[in-house]
Amino acid sequence: MSLDNQITLMMVRSSMAANHWPLVAVVTPVYNGDAFLDLVMSCVQQQTYENVIHVVVDNCSSDATPEIIDRYRFGRVPLHVVRNSAVLPLRENWKAALSAVPDDAIFIKILCADDLISSDCIERMVDATIRDDSVTVVMCHDVFANEVRRANLPDQLCFEGMIVAAKMMDESINWLPYHHMFIRNPDPAQRAALFDDVPIHFDLSAVVKVALTGKMAYIRDVLVYTRWHPGSLTSQQLGPEKLGPLVERYDILCKFGPRCWDYVELEKRKADHRARLIRFALSRIVVGDVTTTRKLIDEFAKRKVRICYHELVVSIAKWYAYLKWKRSWSLPHGPQMTEDEFVQMSLGRMRDALMDSSQNAAVT
Repeated sequence: MSLDNQITLMMVRSSMAANHWPLVAVVTPVYNGDAFLDLVMSCVQQQTYENVIHVVVDNCSSDATPEIIDRYRFGRVPLHVVRNSAVLPLRENWKAALSAVPDDAIFIKILCADDLISSDCIERMVDATIRDDSVTVVMCHDVFANEVRRANLPDQLCFEGMIVAAKMMDESINWLPYHHMFIRNPDPAQRAALFDDVPIHFDLSAVVKVALTGKMAYIRDVLVYTRWHPGSLTSQQLGPEKLGPLVERYDILCKFGPRCWDYVELEKRKADHRARLIRFALSRIVVGDVTTTRKLIDEFAKRKVRICYHELVVSIAKWYAYLKWKRSWSLPHGPQMTEDEFVQMSLGRMRDALMDSSQNAAVT
């Protein structure tokens, strides 16, 4: 029996059981994604979890994206497809994708149009929420640049949202793939505002916001794969030489920090982040980039922040201490895992699930 037929058989056997499991909406915003979309659509169809719907919002693509989507319209995981009448900015397309989520979906899993999830990803994440019904967001190990990346968290499943939100904001979390968020579906009004806080790091702010409403579960296993390539909007907006994301982190700290720290501690952390911004601008001057410094001065002015000579000197004086603190929580990358290795791992997990399903059916 072919693998596709085995999958179909497994789904027929479990169709009644699926109705008793919470509906998960896997949400994929896509724009001209024909280079990678076929693999993305396929990995959703291969999920071992039964009650899934794939919500795909096509941002008026001009390539073969619509044709790729059409090939999956009659797959075992149902599709809900929306096509925008005009190209929207990145964040607006993500918001449009959220608005297309069915109200009866209990969970939302974001899956970018160039990333992958393992065949057991949704099943494992739903299981984490069943273990503790106060969990509002689930994260896991990530593969980025063909290396496994991990969060700096104690060896347990669930964490108070306030604790992990603080670690996200000061970055001592080490690594979290925010764009791979798995969250409880908020009410429609909250869902519409989920990405409203900042224009670039809106995925980070959304995870912080949702974590603060309950707990975060962290699965110590590779369930997601992040592809970094020059053609992605994310790679164009983020990077070590980009000022915007660092400024947005300051905004996120100002907005959500009062939920995690008292006034005195929050002011200290805001000063620490301003110092980091100043050091970043100075490092850009060293390589001949004075434009970044001018931009930072403008960004501070917009926020009514005045940097005095004393704060400038302190920022430089604390440079080494900051690097030492960063080394204290930074985790090494690895082991290596290529895209093909991730796909093969995922297929192996699916075969294991099929075997378990067949054995259970034989017993019953």
